[in-house]
Amino acid sequence: MTNEPATSGPGVPDAHLLSVRSIGDLAAVLRHLRRREARARGGPQLTYRELAEMTGWSRTMIGNYLSGKTVPPTDRFDALARLLGANGRELGMLATVRDRVEEWQRLTVDPAQSAEPAETADDGLADDSGEAVEASVPPPRLALSGQEQGTGSPVPTNVPSPLTRLIGRDEEAAAIQALVLRADVRLITIVGAPGIGKSRLATHVAAVVAPAFPEGVWYVPLEPISEAELVVPAIAKALGVKESTGQPLLQSLRDFLRQRRLVLLLDNFEHLLEAAPAVAEILTSCPGVKVLATSRAGLHIRGEWLWPVSPLAVPGNRQQVELTTAARFPAVELFVDRARAVQPTSTLTAANVGDVCRICADLDGLPLAIELVAARSRTLAPAELVDRLGDRLALLTDGPRDLPPHQRTLRGTIDWSYHLLSPVEQVVFAWLSVFVGGCSLRAAEQLVGAADLPLPAADAVAALADKNLLRIEGGPDGQRYVVMLATIREYAQERLAGSGDEARVRDRWAAFYLELAQTATEQLGGEQQGRWLRQLDAEQHNLRAVLGWYTEHGNTGDALRMIAASWRFWHIRFRQAEGLRWVEQALAMPDNPDEGARAQVLCGAGWLALDQYDRALADTFFSESLTAYRKLGDQRGMAGALHGVGTVALADGDAEQGASLFQESLHRYRGSGDEEGVAWSLDHVGSATMELGDYALAEQHFAEGLVIFRHLRHNWGMALALHHLGLSALALGRYADAHRQFDEALAIFTELDNSWGIAICLLYQGHVALGSGEHETAAGYFRQALQASSAQADRPGAARALAGLASLAVSKGNLEQAARLFRRAETLAEASGIRMNPATRARYEHDTELVRGVLDNAQDADEPRLS
Repeated sequence: MTNEPATSGPGVPDAHLLSVRSIGDLAAVLRHLRRREARARGGPQLTYRELAEMTGWSRTMIGNYLSGKTVPPTDRFDALARLLGANGRELGMLATVRDRVEEWQRLTVDPAQSAEPAETADDGLADDSGEAVEASVPPPRLALSGQEQGTGSPVPTNVPSPLTRLIGRDEEAAAIQALVLRADVRLITIVGAPGIGKSRLATHVAAVVAPAFPEGVWYVPLEPISEAELVVPAIAKALGVKESTGQPLLQSLRDFLRQRRLVLLLDNFEHLLEAAPAVAEILTSCPGVKVLATSRAGLHIRGEWLWPVSPLAVPGNRQQVELTTAARFPAVELFVDRARAVQPTSTLTAANVGDVCRICADLDGLPLAIELVAARSRTLAPAELVDRLGDRLALLTDGPRDLPPHQRTLRGTIDWSYHLLSPVEQVVFAWLSVFVGGCSLRAAEQLVGAADLPLPAADAVAALADKNLLRIEGGPDGQRYVVMLATIREYAQERLAGSGDEARVRDRWAAFYLELAQTATEQLGGEQQGRWLRQLDAEQHNLRAVLGWYTEHGNTGDALRMIAASWRFWHIRFRQAEGLRWVEQALAMPDNPDEGARAQVLCGAGWLALDQYDRALADTFFSESLTAYRKLGDQRGMAGALHGVGTVALADGDAEQGASLFQESLHRYRGSGDEEGVAWSLDHVGSATMELGDYALAEQHFAEGLVIFRHLRHNWGMALALHHLGLSALALGRYADAHRQFDEALAIFTELDNSWGIAICLLYQGHVALGSGEHETAAGYFRQALQASSAQADRPGAARALAGLASLAVSKGNLEQAARLFRRAETLAEASGIRMNPATRARYEHDTELVRGVLDNAQDADEPRLS
């Protein structure tokens, strides 16, 4: 396995784009990107002079674009947006926005006035003199929706669209909406009993207020999360914020949100109240952010507004009530609406109105309880429902006195619904409660298949879906997923705990996910990598829960085996911090019966630490892993650990030691007959050989490894071997060969949706074009590489792309521009340093030395140091 990281997934689109109508609005978006790029870099905004030098356009033209005098041509607009850090999804939106503004101009402005001024040679305009013009251009009306501005553009949001209408909450919804829109209210927590409709009310409010927030409303479901420390990662995931090297995720999240106006909808917070300080920190440091939360209890932080949700109004528990009067009560309206959904002929009549009122009254107007009962209308009339409720509900409303009355009523309602199930359905209902955040239909079938059911497991699951005790929906990996409502799952867990089956069921549940993780890790390098990554993404809540189950119950061996099977996923999905937390917990557990699993975990932890540029920690993990494997006499294990120790040596500049360790690894893999291991060792030996300056020999090692990877259909290995062959060809000056090999590697990385691989291939294609004298082509590649690395918070990658642009400036004879770009690159990579590949190191050292005097002497105010 290589130590080179792989990440994927673009950032969240910028909601400013959705409000743009005019040239001034478009220019305001470009200026916003310019400011954002500077904040991300930690330095001043790029000046007009720097932008002109980086694009080859005049400062006058840059000023026209940023001040709103001119709509840039499509190709220039795209190039400028990329240079200013727009990510992939933003670029697509920007293209649409620009075309819309151009069309608006064509229809409303005299063509003679809207024509772009002819570009002239740089007229000596003082750098950034156009800044004053920018201030006179009004910003877009970001507080209004596209519909309000007449554009018809939607506000960005991931709030789920409900499949049923909200009933009986108009006044409460309006009041909460008013609170959200008040400038002095930053946090509103909707509180109430289980099943009272907190989440449904919150999503309705979120949809209504979304147009008032430029960056929209973002839904963060917290019910599947079991630990308070995972709240911040959940928020970051919803927003598309990536973990940045050397910086806590909470800080990255605060940096992302600091200049944005949006609402976070944090749903089901009650079991994660220890995370409330993190929410307070976000609110304190991000003045444009508001939080709308749902919880059974308040978050208890300053500035919080609590909104208790009441039950729906009911007409009272009586038989005599007028039809028109009863129909106006929200509880009755809800019952009739949901009954009609399962039985279209259902209606409120003079004959059944008394029974319907009795049902709603007995259920205390709790929406979930009413919906569960109304779902039985397919087979039972209201009078029959009353008979079934009868004494059972009267008894169960007097439940534990430490629970709120409505929760006791809900418990009774679910209990009544449970007893309507067949014995087989009751078993399946209880067993499915072990899944966290839902599960694939295959997982559900495999689990309940152990119950010796008299019918197919899928039929039993479908029967529960028909009775509205769970739902089946499509997942991101194309599979069908089974999901239970949180309150129903809690009741089912109680039934499981009282059944005597819980230990057996949880053991089977954990074993399923351990096997899934172990199977997946063997497939993550192959042609099905994308499919397996999506499946692991979809099952993350259960995989985490199984790890938690193992660690809480002292099952050290299985905890280590699960981590050993999971670290590659964490490595690829850039979740190193989470992975290292699990490693720390597992290694601290006593009584480890599986030294082999411990050695695997140590080796995986080394790669995770290396991903975070912590070479000292990585070396510790790899060395301990190697020692453990030596004691076990595990040749393959020793060979894998030697890869890690050698990679650290290589990173520390000791190429000879690295080469020696890789050769030992190669020998051990060959001795054990491990073809994939041999291929990886050849790849590592090639890397060390390049560092030692023998590019032709390195090329032979890479080519031999590629043959094996192709035979194994190992896509990840093929992509890396091709990339390394491209580097050796680049170092030898064979630019056509290098271009072809980088191009093939890029195609595989793209198929795997591997953003790191895409960025690194674009970078070195830039160097190929630079070596071939194709300056414009080189500039395009370097800028794409810069954009791709920045989108993944890969500071070293972005620094190398900037260094490439600097070398391009040197080739064009512009040493001042090169000096500025080198300074930006070195500042960006300050924490980890710019470590260039041997194929490009000589050019980097030559070019930085050439401009060193400019770097040391450039002190004027127009060109401040980027520190």
